[in-house]
Amino acid sequence: MEASLNMQQKLETKLSLTPQARQSLEILKYSLVELENFIKEEAEANPLIELKEIDSKHILEMARIHAPEAISSMKDESFDPLLQVPNREESMEAFLMEQLVLLKHLSKKDREIVLYLIRNLNDLGYLDCDIEEIAERFQLSIERCEELIAVLQSLEPAGIGARNLAECLYLQVVRKQDAPQNTVLIIQNHLEVLAEGDFQRIAKLYGMTNEEVENLFSYIKQLNPRPLREFLSSKQEYIIPDIIVEEMNGEYVIHLNDRYLPEVSINTYYVELLRANASGEIKEYLNTKLSEAFLLMRGIEQRHETLFRVTESIVEKQRAFLKNGKKELVPFRLKDVAESLGLHESTVSRTISQKFIQTPQGTLPLKTFFVRGVRIQGGEVESPLFIKEKIRAIIENEDTLRPLSDQKIANILLAEGIPIARRTVAKYREELGISQSTKRRRKK
Repeated sequence: MEASLNMQQKLETKLSLTPQARQSLEILKYSLVELENFIKEEAEANPLIELKEIDSKHILEMARIHAPEAISSMKDESFDPLLQVPNREESMEAFLMEQLVLLKHLSKKDREIVLYLIRNLNDLGYLDCDIEEIAERFQLSIERCEELIAVLQSLEPAGIGARNLAECLYLQVVRKQDAPQNTVLIIQNHLEVLAEGDFQRIAKLYGMTNEEVENLFSYIKQLNPRPLREFLSSKQEYIIPDIIVEEMNGEYVIHLNDRYLPEVSINTYYVELLRANASGEIKEYLNTKLSEAFLLMRGIEQRHETLFRVTESIVEKQRAFLKNGKKELVPFRLKDVAESLGLHESTVSRTISQKFIQTPQGTLPLKTFFVRGVRIQGGEVESPLFIKEKIRAIIENEDTLRPLSDQKIANILLAEGIPIARRTVAKYREELGISQSTKRRRKK
């Protein structure tokens, strides 16, 4: 059998981002504090960039808007609220990203999904999104989503990515070698009973002595219910909003809070040098730095423009919420904004990431306005807040001698044209702070 070599030409069309597009996307995802740090880093590396620093009194004024009690209690006039905000290097996301990079077996898409999960962790380290939402967003099976959540949960600290307290404790115990017998089973099945101090019932169920149960309880209390506690500063943190929305004569006016940022300009001395007699390597160097300076300025301008457009779309959709509060929050998806503005969904995701908005209803993360709805009979979509209020009303009017189970509540909602799973009812009930039916039962 003869071997032969053949040369073939293959024509491919590939999309690649320009340096300007790459930097604009990077700048878009920065919070105000991160963008300020980035601008200063660029200025340090580029002599053509000149910064006009902001008045520190303005920063204090902005912080005072959002934390008056904490600010007024500060006796030290040298107190700097910016020092209370964790920097990029110390952030939760950076810490987890460093670990994610080391997982070489993950595909590019897998990394993208795990990164999305990381960005949906709350301040305690719990995963704050529905698995159905993840599956729909990335066109995956529920099983595959669970596998990628398990990847996140394999990172440090132990317990990261848990969806509830029991799972958080479980993720810590399975990594330990010194856990008392039955710890995992009790966490998974009888954590509430243990928390109530019903040691005798636990002892009877698992064939243990009361002393063994007490020791197990002491062991569990030493676990960390807040995986990211070490990342939370013990000092007061100040939220400086990226956007301010004010109501004026029945209309909502949007202001970008760009006054917080140092003003970027070009150093005229080097520009004159370039125009005069610069040549060779000096000219090439100055031209490169001039291009980089313009890239930075254009990136900041595009960030402001995109953030303003996305906020306009949010305000238009959530006007009732801005006027009346959370009960009026309506279903809204990143996809809706992307389609209305002609943007990619990932661009909208970057735009709202780590951004805060000051509204008549308080200062909130921009992601607050994006709610995955429940489709009801007739094709309409209702928000989880609406469903939660329905559940609350049903429970408030139940027979306290025969409280309704989660399945019965789901059946009542189905009869009203709202198809919802029992586990979703349980989740919403827990978020409302309402106990399960066995604990709501009252004796005559």
